[in-house]
Amino acid sequence: MKKRKKMMAAALLAVLFITLSACSGSTDNTASNQSDSENKPESTAASDSHVKADQTTESVETATQDSRKESPGQDQSVTKIEGRKTEFVEKLDNIQKELDAMPEKKDSDKGVTNAMKSYYGVSYEKYDDALNEIYALLKKELSKDVMKELKAEQLKWIEQKEEKAEKERLKYEGGTFENVAWYISLYKSTKDRCYELVNEYMTD
Repeated sequence: MKKRKKMMAAALLAVLFITLSACSGSTDNTASNQSDSENKPESTAASDSHVKADQTTESVETATQDSRKESPGQDQSVTKIEGRKTEFVEKLDNIQKELDAMPEKKDSDKGVTNAMKSYYGVSYEKYDDALNEIYALLKKELSKDVMKELKAEQLKWIEQKEEKAEKERLKYEGGTFENVAWYISLYKSTKDRCYELVNEYMTD
């Protein structure tokens, strides 16, 4: 009997020990799982915070880059283009040198009508192209308010240029010098306008 009681007691102790061990393991696992679940949101929140911070930085950098791309006139008043005056004065001077080297120049100076018509026709076209180049650069670089005034001034100048050329043409209406006078006037007016814009709106 005593042996049976001892065996039963030992068996109960073993069962009790196993039960306690199982409970302890279950408790440890639950704590571990809880700790993991608590850590995950914090990690995710931190990650989200970094992502938002990065996105904000990117937005600011993008906005800064975009603002730099805007024309100067939108940020500050730009009334002159710096560092281009000498370059364009030389371009204009070289146009005249090229024109003076034309074969028609000698006959034009002698008063040969056809030669004069050809020479001054080409001369007007050359300076007209130069004027368009200068105006396009000014439109790109100058402030909007400055360009608004310049545009109005340029339109007025075009009207005056054409009126002046027409008056010169009418002086010789019906004659062989009619078109020559027209081209000479356009050439002189356009050439002068090129230098005016360069000197007024460009600096060295």
